[in-house]
Amino acid sequence: MTWLITGGAGYIGAHVVRALDEAGESAVVLDDLSTGAEGRLPASATLVQGNTLDRPLLDEVFAGHAITGVIHTAAKKQVGESVSLPL
Repeated sequence: MTWLITGGAGYIGAHVVRALDEAGESAVVLDDLSTGAEGRLPASATLVQGNTLDRPLLDEVFAGHAITGVIHTAAKKQVGESVSLPL
């Protein structure tokens, strides 16, 4: 199985990616690296830098990596930003 982990270079996402790696699963990470860090990822993970709103990129990732499951951990977590810019 090949998993797509959105926000996979973030704190929580990177833990998910490492757990999948330890379980012998393949992981493709989609992250815009606005708060994530590539250095959090195991060497076996494939990083695609981009945004979940980029439909052509998502189509390319799904087709190019034969994704069979998605774990969505991409989010903005700063309360101040969420209140001042809710959209």
